[in-house]
Amino acid sequence: MRMPLLDRAFYLLDSARSPQDFTLILHLDDAPEVDRFYAGAKSAMNRFPTSACCIDGQTWVWRENKYFKLEIATTVSEVETRAAIERFVDEPFDLRREPPVKQMLILSRGTRLVTRFHHSAADGLSAALWVGHQLNVAYGLEAAQSERGEFNGLALRRLPVSVRRSQFAFDGASDRLWTAKLRRSGARRWFTIDFPATELQKTCRHSGGFTYNDLLATCTLEVLSRWNADHGRPRSAAPKNGSREINCRGGPPWPPQAAPRIGLWTPINIRRNSNSGFGNGTSRIRVYARYDPAAKFSEKCREVRRQVSWTSEHGEWVVPEIPWFTRVPGPIIAPLLRGYLNRASVDMATGVFSHAGSGMTNACEAFKHVQRIECVGLLHPRQSLAINAATHHGHTWLTLTYDPALLTNDDVKELSRLYEQQIAVARQELS
Repeated sequence: MRMPLLDRAFYLLDSARSPQDFTLILHLDDAPEVDRFYAGAKSAMNRFPTSACCIDGQTWVWRENKYFKLEIATTVSEVETRAAIERFVDEPFDLRREPPVKQMLILSRGTRLVTRFHHSAADGLSAALWVGHQLNVAYGLEAAQSERGEFNGLALRRLPVSVRRSQFAFDGASDRLWTAKLRRSGARRWFTIDFPATELQKTCRHSGGFTYNDLLATCTLEVLSRWNADHGRPRSAAPKNGSREINCRGGPPWPPQAAPRIGLWTPINIRRNSNSGFGNGTSRIRVYARYDPAAKFSEKCREVRRQVSWTSEHGEWVVPEIPWFTRVPGPIIAPLLRGYLNRASVDMATGVFSHAGSGMTNACEAFKHVQRIECVGLLHPRQSLAINAATHHGHTWLTLTYDPALLTNDDVKELSRLYEQQIAVARQELS
C-alpha cells in the first residue's frame, strides 16, 4: 500500500534526536499465558496489516506476522523494570527491516505489556485498537483472526474552507518551555502521576460550558505558565508594529513584558468514522492561555472550550492536500520538511497535551484487566515536554515525557508537583 501523506511525513521526520514513536505501558492483572499474547499479536497484525509491514521506498510492504517478536523480560525490582523499559524505548526503529510495532512483556511482581508504535503507521486510537484486539484474544474474549485483512486507508474529514491559524493565536510563536540546556539527546524518560477523576468529571458537567478534557488542558496551560514564570523565562519579542497582546475577553490588553505566550500542541482525531480505522487519523490544533490570569478557574476552562470550538469549526486541523509531497524523493523533501518546522515563525507550542478517555478504554472488553496506563509520548525537535493523560475506570494517569538532556528528573518532579497543586485548585474552586 502506498504511504499516505501523514505516514510519510512522520517517517521523514524520524531521527536519532527526535524519534517519531510512542509507547503504551499497561499494568495488567490476572495476566494470561505468554503464548496467548503471541496469539493476540499475530491476530492484530492480520486485522491491521500495516502493523506487519516494512517500508520500501514510499510503500508499505507486507512481511507476514511470523516475524513478530515479543521480547520477554523477568525482573526482580522496580529499578530493573524501569531500566528494561528505558532500554526498550530508546532502541531505534528501522522501518525498512522491521514492522512499526514492537512489544515487550515484563514479568515481575505484576505484568506489564509495553508496546511501541511508530507514528508513521499508527496514532493513539490505532494503538488502542491494536492492543485492545490483542488483549481480547489473549484473554479469550474474542476469536483470533487467522487470515490477513485488507489494506484500508483512512478517510479523513475535510472542510470546503479552512484556516491555518486560530484567531486566538499569538502574533508570533508560543514561548518555548524553559529548560536548563538546549541540545537534545533523543532519549526519553517519563514520570507518571495519578488522581481520581470521577468527581472532577461530575463537576465539569454540573458547572457547564466545558469538558473534563478542557479542564485538564487548562491545568496544563497554568502549569506551563507557572513553570516559565518561576524560571524567569524571557518573553517572546513584542508583537510587530509595537502592538500589545489582546485580552480575548474584551478587557484591557496585557503589556508585552507581562504577557507570556503559552500554547499547547493538542492532537485531534479527524477520522470520518471517529471510532475505527488503523493508521494516521490524527491532526492537531493549538490552544492558548489567552485569558485573564486573575480570572476564576471555571472561566479559564470556558475560554479553552471557546477556542477548541472555534478551531474545530474553522478547520485549523485540516490536513492540506499536497500531491507533490508523496512524489518527491525522501532525500530532497526530508530536509525541506525539517527546515520548515524549525523556522521560528512556526508555532510548535510550549508543550504537547493529549487526553485519551473513552476512545481508548472502550476499545476492548479486556481493558477491564488494565490497572494502570502510562504513555511515553513523542517529541518534535522543538518540543521539550509531552503530557499524555489517560482516564480509565474513574482514574486519570498523567505521564510527563521529557528528554533528560533538556530537563532533569528533579525538574519533572517539580512540574508534577505543580500539576498536582493545580488539580487541587481545580477541585477547590469548582466544588
